[in-house]
Amino acid sequence: MRRAVAGGMLGVALVAGATGCTPPGAVCPAIGWINTVIVDASAFGEDVFVQLCVDAGCSTEPGTPPTVSSDLGVPALAEDDEFHVGMTTPEHATVRIYDASGTLIRESEHDIAWVLSAEACGGPATASPITLTP
Repeated sequence: MRRAVAGGMLGVALVAGATGCTPPGAVCPAIGWINTVIVDASAFGEDVFVQLCVDAGCSTEPGTPPTVSSDLGVPALAEDDEFHVGMTTPEHATVRIYDASGTLIRESEHDIAWVLSAEACGGPATASPITLTP
């Protein structure tokens, strides 16, 4: 039982310390959030598939059913143009655009600009959208 309590306390300490802006003496609840990156590929038409890759890994490839990685920093497609990257804030991304047949038609590198939460215990970060042009 002591191990479970110690492990739980360590988890709270890690979450509190991970924000980096927690005031001294503040206690933050063991919370989490999901950061999102929007990739606007509308300039390539409606029948394209977008894959987002960051250091932690890549979202699924065309023709592959969506999966959730045990590493929440691996991008997961949430909506047509929205990818979740867990509580991470990757600085760089590779975006791949595939046509309806699954053929790669464009690959590009992008920097991601994040605005971090000003909350004492942290919170979701906001990324500027990645807008692709042909």
